[in-house]
Amino acid sequence: MLGSIGEILCEGLKKSLASPLPWDIPWYDKGHAIFFGILYAVLGTISLGLLIAIIKTIISMRKDKGEH
Repeated sequence: MLGSIGEILCEGLKKSLASPLPWDIPWYDKGHAIFFGILYAVLGTISLGLLIAIIKTIISMRKDKGEH
């Protein structure tokens, strides 16, 4: 009986994620593909917006030259 439980646990571990890195994700599973696809799209959108805000701030600061 203990052997069969060990096999079940090992089988579950084989199917689980080791890390959220793109090359470690089993993309053949639709659930993983949808979840991580949306996750990476949202993170990319937030990062792009933050980058644009930082660039606009730097440009604005250089244009004003520190005068109030």
